[in-house]
Amino acid sequence: MAANRFPVLLLIFILLACSTDRIDADLTPLDIDFAWPEAQKCFDPRSPAITLSGLPPGVAAFHVRMWDISNMHDHGGGTVPNDNAGTIPLGALKDYQGPCPGWGSPRFQITVKALDQAGVVVAMGKKTKVYPPKD
Repeated sequence: MAANRFPVLLLIFILLACSTDRIDADLTPLDIDFAWPEAQKCFDPRSPAITLSGLPPGVAAFHVRMWDISNMHDHGGGTVPNDNAGTIPLGALKDYQGPCPGWGSPRFQITVKALDQAGVVVAMGKKTKVYPPKD
């Protein structure tokens, strides 16, 4: 009897995963870029400066996360208010730990979600770069 439940649970999981992708596809896409801090130290607590474009009106704050997609490690991030400058300044994220690769050039992805006054995500963007940066 339990073996018959597995295909049903798998189908439900797949449908839920697909529905999340559709929700993200409905969001306004943000164009983002970021630059590693000059003279960055290993596990530097200063988050990179992030530039944003394509913001819809009414964005109150940004929720930012950085993920080492090569090594599956969360580097944290944080939420910062929108100052309407189109940037998130160097060091603005308080729950952040910079990269410290032991070898190679791992890929790091920064995701920015734009939030309205109610905390609802209204736009989202992602950018991936290697560290250390390639010239």
